[in-house]
Amino acid sequence: MIEITNITRSPIPLVVKSRLAPRSFTNLIIPGKGAGHNVRIIADEKTTEYVERAESQGLIKTRYIPNKEL
Repeated sequence: MIEITNITRSPIPLVVKSRLAPRSFTNLIIPGKGAGHNVRIIADEKTTEYVERAESQGLIKTRYIPNKEL
């Protein structure tokens, strides 16, 4: 599982890829931190270059959560 946290005040659109279906992509729009819902937990997704680019620019934080914690 991946926890994605939006650090900025503006919403950020992200593209993530599913591990179960090879050609399946999901578009996520993560609200800004003023909305109070700026943390998303994604169960079966893996990161793409869009997520890595947003993290390197300082827009989001990602954290890996093992399935045993939940």
